Parts: sequence; structure tokens; C-alpha cells
Amino acid sequence: MWGKRTAEEAIEHQSAVVRWLRRGILAAILLPAIGFFIAAWYSYHDTVSHARLRIDRAVRIGQEHASRVIETNEVITRQVLSLLGDAEDAEIMLRERALHEQFKRISQGIQQIQSIWVWDANGRPLASDRFYPVSHQLDVSDREYFRYHRDNRGGFFVSERLVSRSTGEPFFDITHRREREDGSFAGTISVALHPSYFMDFYRRLAQAEPGLVVTLFRADGSILARWPQANGIDHYPPSSAMLQRVASGATEGMLKLKSAIDGRTRLVAFNKLDRYPLYVAAGIETQIILSAWLANVAMLAAFAFPTSIALAYVCLVALRRARREIVAVQRLRDETAQRSRAEEALRQAQKLEAMGRLTGGVAHDFNNLLMVINNNVHLLRRIKPDMAESTQLAAIGRAVSSGEKLTRQLLAFSRRHALRPEVIRLQDALPSLLSLIAPAVGKGIRLVSDIAADTLPVEVDPAELELAIINLTMNAKDAMPEGGALTVRARNAKPGEIEGVKGEVVAIDVVDTGQGIAPELMEKVFEPFFTTKPPGKGTGLGLSQVYALCAQAGGAAQVESRVGQGTTVHLYLPATRKSVARVVPGAVEPATQLDCNVLLVEDNKDVADATRQLLAALGCKVRHAASADEARQIIDSRAERIDVVLSDIVMPGAIDGLALAKELRTTHRDLPVILMTGYTAELQNAAQLSLEVLPKPCSPETLSTALAHALKRRQAVLAD
Repeated sequence: MWGKRTAEEAIEHQSAVVRWLRRGILAAILLPAIGFFIAAWYSYHDTVSHARLRIDRAVRIGQEHASRVIETNEVITRQVLSLLGDAEDAEIMLRERALHEQFKRISQGIQQIQSIWVWDANGRPLASDRFYPVSHQLDVSDREYFRYHRDNRGGFFVSERLVSRSTGEPFFDITHRREREDGSFAGTISVALHPSYFMDFYRRLAQAEPGLVVTLFRADGSILARWPQANGIDHYPPSSAMLQRVASGATEGMLKLKSAIDGRTRLVAFNKLDRYPLYVAAGIETQIILSAWLANVAMLAAFAFPTSIALAYVCLVALRRARREIVAVQRLRDETAQRSRAEEALRQAQKLEAMGRLTGGVAHDFNNLLMVINNNVHLLRRIKPDMAESTQLAAIGRAVSSGEKLTRQLLAFSRRHALRPEVIRLQDALPSLLSLIAPAVGKGIRLVSDIAADTLPVEVDPAELELAIINLTMNAKDAMPEGGALTVRARNAKPGEIEGVKGEVVAIDVVDTGQGIAPELMEKVFEPFFTTKPPGKGTGLGLSQVYALCAQAGGAAQVESRVGQGTTVHLYLPATRKSVARVVPGAVEPATQLDCNVLLVEDNKDVADATRQLLAALGCKVRHAASADEARQIIDSRAERIDVVLSDIVMPGAIDGLALAKELRTTHRDLPVILMTGYTAELQNAAQLSLEVLPKPCSPETLSTALAHALKRRQAVLAD
């Protein structure tokens, strides 16, 4: 037993040795690596700190230099103003030679001065140090600095970088307003500077600091002088991080940014000149800074153990593998979420499509009923004139109008009504529409229009688009009883912003600051007759019409909302590169009495009876056919003259009204066809064939006008 215990103790001892050896090996690897990274960290911060100091020193030298030059310019400008005194233009012109010599003496020996000019109130030259006599053909009234002083915005003004119209030299101006005794605008004094003077100074600075870039620029991003030169780029883009800091009011700062001029990343400091919207920026490429740091790190790395490098490589390989796994898991999760969204969108689309089919079918039957009522009301007013103004017939007429509006909203949702798409520039259409809507929105709501200038045209039915915007603005108004802000934006959608719409897309955003929509109601907002308003305050068809407009145009609609914060409705419409058509509308006066033979093709007996009596009242001789097959037999028999065919689209039999119209277009070219419908899935086909389609119910005036148009077309064909 004792020997056994001794062996166990030996094994334990050896195991402890192995553990300590492993720890020693680990320490031999980690300690040099930790020491290396700590030293490299301190070396990096020391290198960056020194670079910051050098950049800050360079930008302050540039600022001091520019300030001195500007101060010299101010002194020269005041000297010129003093020489001119209160002299009028005529007196200045008489003194032009003397002033020319005096200006030359003032600018002599001052290297930065490009020229001195005196301009009158019309932008014409009066005197200069460069020319005598000056050319009165020169005109600077279009220059920014001239407009600035003409508008009396005060003080000295620094122009952007310009090109001389007399010598072709680049320059920028320090200008001041001239005034008459009564304070009115008399012209400007311009003391122009050579950008090359500043560039030479910056070049000398860069000789002492390799890789240094120095720029003199205005607050609006206009570059006046830069070393190295900017290769034709004369403005920083508004997206520049430095320009955004300047726009926020910062007078100095240091930041790391990617240059908009040469694409290189630099550590840049900028300082503002006192009293002027001018800034001096100096920067050094981060790559140059890192190069100095890497030289020190390379020396440190020479003392690191190769095993540390090997271990770092192993860790790097493991890290890359872990990252690949993380990316794979993330991609799987994203694909799962995307599939769920697509499935949910498909379910919602199928649900809305089913509801659309149902509402479309209901609207068809309802429109036939309205057609019968509408025609009989009209006939009653003609047959019994004493009842024409009766309150009962007026009430029936109002009910027909309300029913017609309701069915058209249902058809808009079900996408079963004809559209008349036009190419529209939202930059033109939306402002005029919003100006009409503004009074209805009310004084308590601030209506804002934000239409991007580069918004592409869209091809939609303008009436449907106007109705959609009106529906959305009225919804927004109702959601803000205490007032708020309503913004209508139009812009080009970002790539991939909306799924399922291919190509270029235009987005119209209607944003309110109202009560918002509860999350559990978001799935129902596009359903017809769904509304959160109290009874009598809405039909629930507004958003369904918006959905239908976007769907029929090949786009999509989305709603974002937060309770208590507001709602945003996005209308995504396919953009078009077609030119905007400018159509001059024409009109044909409807005939009071029509002397023609009409073949009425209608399967609904009540609609046929009412329409036949209405046509007879208009002076037409009517022959009725209950189907398209019967109508074709009547026409082919040529037993009687037919001037116009008035046909329903949806009918029983081998062919429907649309097929009949297509056939007659080939076999009876001189016989015009007018289609009528309350609903059909082939309505767009009729529109594409340029067939005239009247909606049910149709007013007698509209029917009379359509028949008059058809008869004129027939006469034109027969004349050919």
C-alpha cells in the first residue's frame, strides 16, 4: 500500500510539473506579446499626439498668414475709399488717370495683390490699377460679391475663386460697398488676391512637413487656395464632415476624414479667421502618420518571440473562422426574417385580392341597379316636367350620386376600373394640389411641401393620384384635432427601399404628427370599410383607394406609425423616363337631339328598358339585343341601318362586349362601338385598344356626348 501511494504521489507530482510547464510556456508566449502591444500602444498615441501638434501648428501659421493678408487688404480698401471720398461716378472718371497711378503705388510691392478695381452701381468699371483707361464693356453685375453689396448685406465680402474677364487670371476678391451721401448704393471696391500667393506659402510649409495639405476655403465650401492643387475641384461637397462641422458653428476643430478631392484619409485641423467666413485647414495623411508609427513598431517587433507571432496567427485564423460562422448565422437569421416578411406580405396581398374580387362583383350588380334608377329619374323629369324640381327626385338623384361614388371607391380598391395614366412631374403637380388642399386642412395644421428637384416623373392616373393625396391629408387632419405639422415629400426612393418593385422608384411620403395607429390595427389599414373614426366620420375607403392606386401603377404602399407620435404613409410608384405630354383638350358639344339608329346590347332587362327609353328621349331609334351573339347576327343581316353600337361588356354567350367591339373594328370599320360597364376584369384591355368605355351609372349628358362623338367619327370614316 505504501508503494502504491508513492506511485500516486509521483504521478501527481509529474502532473503538477506538466501544469506548471504549460503555464510557463503560456507565460513565455503571452508576456512578450503583452509587452509588445503595450509598447506599441504607447508609441501609437505618442506618434498621433505629435502629428496633432504639427498639424495644429501648421493650421495656426496658415491662419495667422491669411489674417495678415486680409488685414492688409482691409487697409488698402479703406485707402481706396478714402481716395474716392464722396465723389460721384463722373468725377471718378475724370480722375481715372490719377487714381490709376495712385492705385499702382498702393499695390506696388504687395505680392498678393492681383488688381484694384472701382465699379459703379451697374457693375461697370470706373478705375483700376491694371488698366488705363478701363474698358467700359466689362460688366460684373452678375458676380456674387456685386449682388451681395447691392443688397446691402454689410461689411467686407470674400468672393469665391474667379477667373478674370480681362486677363484670364485666377483670383478671389475682398470687396466693400460704396455709398452715396444719402446711403444709396454707388458701387463696389474690389481688391483681388492671387491664389498662387497663398499656394506658394503653403508649399513652403509643406516642405518642412512632408505630406502636409493646406487649404483656404469659405464657409460654404468654396476652395480659394490649396496645396497641392485641387485638380479642377473648387468646392467641398455639402456631405464633407469638416463642412458639416463648420455649418454647425464650429470655429476650430480636428477630425479624421476622407478627402472629397483625392479620396485620401487624413487627420485634419481647421481654424476660422476673425471677422471673415474664411477657414484654413491643414492635414496629414493618416498613412504617413501610421508609417512613422510602424517604423517604431517594427523595431519593437524585432524583439518579440516568433512563437508570439505564430500564436497571434492561430488566434487570427480562429477569429476569422468564428466571424465566418457568425456571418453565416446572421445570414440565416436574416433570410428567415425576410422569408417571414414575404410570406406575410403574400398572405396580406391574397387577402386584399380576395376582398377586391368580392367588392368588384358587388359593385357590378350595384351599378346596374343605379343605372336603372338614374335613367328612370331622368325620364321622369322629361315625361313629367312638373316633378322635375321635386324634393323626392332630388333625394333619389343624391342617393344615386352617393352610390356611384361608393361603388367607384370599391372598384378602385378592387382594381377593376379603367385608369387614364399620364406622365406627371410631381414638381409641378403636387404644389398646385397642396395649394388647393391647404384651406381645407385648417389654420391649426402647418402644411409643408418638400419635393426633391431631381424627382423622376411617374405614369399614373392624375385624378386617382389627386384623390389619394386628398384622402391622406384628410386622414392626417382628423388625426391632429389639436393641430400639428403635415409634410408631403416627393423623392427618388433608395435602391432596395421597397421590395417587389423593380427599376427606379419614386416615393411620396405623407407624414403627420397626429395620434398614430395602434400596432394591432396596422394589418387592417388597407382593408375597405375599416376605419378607426367614429360613426359618420368616414367610410373606411380612403386608404384602400391609396393601396389600389399604387398596386395598379405597379408600385406599393406602406404605413409606419407610432401611437402619440404620428403616421407616415409611403406611396411607391415606378418612375418613368418618358417625357411629360402636353395635351390641349378639345370638346364636342353634346347634341340636344340625336337622329341615329342605335343597337343596344344589354343582357339585364331592367337596364336595357331604362336605357332604351333614355335613348329614345334623346331622339334615337333603338334596336335591342340581349347578347353579343344576337347583336352580331343583327349587324351581319344588314336588315336595318345601324349607326352606333352601345354595348355592355360583361354578358353571357360565346363572346362578350369587348370581343364584339374587337370583331366589329375589323369587319365593320365604319361602325363605332361604345362600351358600358359597372365592372370588368378586362377594362384595362379596352383602354389599351382605345375603345371608349362609359361607367355605370352614366349620366344622360355623358351618354349624349359620347354618342355625338361616335357619330362624328363615323362621318369622318365614311368621308374617307
